[in-house]
Parts: sequence; C-alpha cells; structure tokens
Amino acid sequence: MFKPLALLLSASALVGAGHALAQDATIQPSVVGMASAIEVAQASVEGGVLEAELETEGGIQVYEIEIVRGSQIHEVSVNAQTGEIVSGTEQGIESFISGIFQEDELEVAQAARGILNDALVTLEEQDGVRIEELSLDEEDGRWFYEIELEDAMGGRDVLIDATTGAILAGDD
Repeated sequence: MFKPLALLLSASALVGAGHALAQDATIQPSVVGMASAIEVAQASVEGGVLEAELETEGGIQVYEIEIVRGSQIHEVSVNAQTGEIVSGTEQGIESFISGIFQEDELEVAQAARGILNDALVTLEEQDGVRIEELSLDEEDGRWFYEIELEDAMGGRDVLIDATTGAILAGDD
C-alpha cells in the first residue's frame, strides 16, 4: 500500500526536477523592448526602419532590424537582454533588395523615424506588452507599420500610421 504512494511521490519529484531543468534551459525573455532596440540600432546607423523582428539566434534573443539610409540597407542585430549590438551588415539596395522594397517604401521609412519610435514607446508603456515584429506596408495608398505584439490578451496585430503615428486596431 505504501509502495505505490512512494513511487508516485518519487515520480512527482523527478518530473518537478525535470521541469526545473527544462526552465533553466529555456531562452530568457527579452528585457530590452523593441523601441529601445531600434534606438540603439539607429544610433549606429541613422535611417528609417523597414522591418524589425525578435528572433532567437544561437540561444540568444535578438532584434533583427532593417534600416534604410540612402541607397543602403543595414541589418543590425541587437541583443534583447543587454541592448548591445551583436552584428551589423550593409548591402546596396540595387544589388540586394532590388524588387523587394518599393522606392516609396524606402522614402516613407526614412521620413517616419521619429513617428515610429514615439508610437512604439507608447505601446510598450502598456503593462505586459512585448512587440515581436513590425513591417512597413502600404494599403490603399496609405503607409502603416504592422505591429505584431503579445500582451495579456495574447497575440494581436496593431497598425501605426507611418505619417501621423496614430495607433490603430489591426482591422482599422
């Protein structure tokens, strides 16, 4: 009668220990927000953001940020724990991005620099909001940053008007 209980308690202890080990092996959540990561990236490469994404590289969470400056696209990776630049690359638009980004999109990204940063700070000031991805998109002649974020309601999309900085629901 006591053997099954002892076996059950031993199994529970093993599962609990395994769970604790698994938690230690998981990737630490980001500490630095998207807005701060973009500011760090733009301090090294002054330009407008085309896209940014929170990714895992080699067990480390990083923000990969694509910045346009003149005729160059720069990809800057910022460590999501420390806020330090991990790497950066530069490529000419003609050789690398030909046909992917529209000329208008490049101009809008450069013009929207301050507008985007202010709106991201506003979003991240809300409790529990983590911005995971953003991209500049055009719809019906208007330019928006489509923002994918996680918050208490789960994953959702938000739009930021690239001209005014207005934050809109994902379906506006």
